[in-house]
Formats: sequence, structure tokens, C-alpha cells
Amino acid sequence: MKRHCVTIALLSVLVAGLACSPGSAQTTVSGVGLTVSPAKFEISMPPGTVYNIPVTIQNGTTSTTHIQASMVDFNILPNGEAQFLPVGSRPYSLMKWASINPREFDLAAGNTQQVRVSLSVPKKDLSGEYAGIVFFQTRPTRTGPGRVAFSVRIATKIYMTIPDTVKIDGAIAKMNALNSPRGEMYRILFKNTGNAHVYLNSGELQVRSASGELVDRLALPQNALVERGGSLLIQVSGKSLPQGKYQAVATVDYGGKTMTGGEIE
Repeated sequence: MKRHCVTIALLSVLVAGLACSPGSAQTTVSGVGLTVSPAKFEISMPPGTVYNIPVTIQNGTTSTTHIQASMVDFNILPNGEAQFLPVGSRPYSLMKWASINPREFDLAAGNTQQVRVSLSVPKKDLSGEYAGIVFFQTRPTRTGPGRVAFSVRIATKIYMTIPDTVKIDGAIAKMNALNSPRGEMYRILFKNTGNAHVYLNSGELQVRSASGELVDRLALPQNALVERGGSLLIQVSGKSLPQGKYQAVATVDYGGKTMTGGEIE
């Protein structure tokens, strides 16, 4: 009997909110013919209230596809990698108060389906921001014997804040410099010390000699997202420096009342 080996690949289109710039509160994201809108949704809800979020799924392919919805908690590691976890794993999980209707459906070619994500926030002492992700995933399909079977996964990311409790704060927790053949490598660890996600709008690292002369100036990445309770490791490369003593000073604008800074010698 001739056997055919089929490899199933999950093609994930991460929600725009995982890496998007500020201001895109309601966006659309697409992947292999499947579109979801909004890809990111932000809402403020007092404890003890209920809100229904309409999410629209569109099938842009030429065939009917079966879609299943699921909810997850998430975490963004310091290196920027997304980590998906069971609902309730994170202390600021929003999906533990959420439900989806319908959870599973067939979507004909060219048609749309509206899914209702219901949030029911308990009446208790809450503060800051809570978040979660709703995934919409197709069944694996293959185009022939021995071919790779693809499953598309696309998502809506939801942020919910408690009114008048949001605190935006952050700090540079650690800095170091490493010498390499290509030049100096600077590492800056930014920690979100507030209770909501922030974007690093701008930042700069200046290197000065012992006499105070500016010998290098480096721009830090812009619009980098740091979730509540999370950290981001920023790495930038500078030019090679002669042996001697130097001071490196980093400043970061994260949208708080004041910028944060750090320095090493």
C-alpha cells in the first residue's frame, strides 16, 4: 500500500495589536483569504457591567471554510516574542470574563459572519487594564496527496480598562555594554511599572568620554509595545571605541508624565 505523508502547518497571522503602533484601536487584519475586523479593540468598562463586541469575519477565498473560535491569555517576552497561554493563566486575564457566540461555524466563499464577544466584568475591586485574544482558526486543508495542509489562524486582541484607575509608568531597569569586533553592543531593559500597556514613542542613547565629549549617539526603536507587567530588551549597536572610560546614558519616552533614563560607565 502506498502511503502519503501529510504535513500540517499552522499559518498564524498575529493580531495587529501585538506589534502595531499606537492609534490603531480598531483595525483589520488579513491572512490567506480570511479577514477579521476589528483586529484590535479598546474599551473602558466599570466593574459590574456587560458589553458586546461585534467581530466580523470575512471569507475571501473561493470555497466554504469551517472556522472555530477560541480564547487565550498572552504574554510578550522581553525579546518581543508572543506567548499564548490558557485563559486565567495571567493575573490580568480578560477572557475569563468573556464568551463567544457562535464558537464554530461554516463560512461560504465571499461571505461574512459576525461573532459576538460578550464581556461581563464582575462587580469587585479592579484597577488598570485587562487583556486577551480571540483566535479564529480554519480546519487544515491540503491541495493533493503528500502536500502540506494549511490551517489559518487570525485574531482580535481586546483591551479593557477600569475608568479612572489607569497608571502609565515605566523605568529603565538595567543597562550594560558589550564589546564586539563590530563595535559596542548596548542592552537596555525597559520595564513597564504601570498598570496598562505602553508604547516607547522615542528614545536615544548618548555615549560620552571621560572628558564629557559626545562620541556616539544612537536612536532607540520607536513604537515598541510593552504590555502590562512586561519588559522589553532593547539592543543597539554603536561604533568601536578606543580603550578608555565612557558614560552611556539612555532616555526613553513611553508616554508617561516624565521620560525615564538610565546610565552606565
